[in-house]
Amino acid sequence: MVRQWANRLIMLLVLAAIILVVIYAFEGKLFGLQDRKAEGSPTVVEAIEKIRGEGYVSYMIDERPVADGEVAFFLRKTPSGGYTIVAEYVKKIEKGWRWGYGGSFGASNYHPGLSDAEARKESFFAMYMPETEGTEFGSSPFPMYYGIALHPDISRIVVKDPTGYEKQAQIVPVEQNFKLFYVFMDASQGTKFEITGYDRSGNIIHQVTQDESLPSNGSVTTIN
Repeated sequence: MVRQWANRLIMLLVLAAIILVVIYAFEGKLFGLQDRKAEGSPTVVEAIEKIRGEGYVSYMIDERPVADGEVAFFLRKTPSGGYTIVAEYVKKIEKGWRWGYGGSFGASNYHPGLSDAEARKESFFAMYMPETEGTEFGSSPFPMYYGIALHPDISRIVVKDPTGYEKQAQIVPVEQNFKLFYVFMDASQGTKFEITGYDRSGNIIHQVTQDESLPSNGSVTTIN
């Protein structure tokens, strides 16, 4: 009789433990307790580095407020000593900040510290950040073009869609021969754009046509 009661007690304890595990797992999934990456971070940089890795943000260039958060533009120093130019959307939540979506680009000739002679051999590079609505990342302020202008005479950058509608990019100088630019687009504008860099007198320094629907993200220089 004692052994039967002992066996029943053990079975009840095991059953109770299983029920507690199931409840904890369910609540953890329901309230996001199992995914620490979904938790808020106290700063934008910490939210980015929670996903990208510690030390990912080397030099913050600009933080642009947008609906539900901000887009951070910064430099990341690579192990080889080069730089990548990064744009990351970080969402403001009830308890801090949470990473949403982002991307980067880099090239050996795109970095601070270029002389005038070196910079005049370059122009600008524009990267397209696609719309994220309907993807696993959810809503974001994208699409957007952002990039770096190196030519010292470039003072204005305009993005035009096939209908002729133009948007002027925001330019943020880092130094004379290294300027960040960005412009938020509308998804209804399609995927083909003409991007033009002008000097202060309105002369074209560089112009490209980019069709973002092409697999290679095709860019054709029309004026240089």
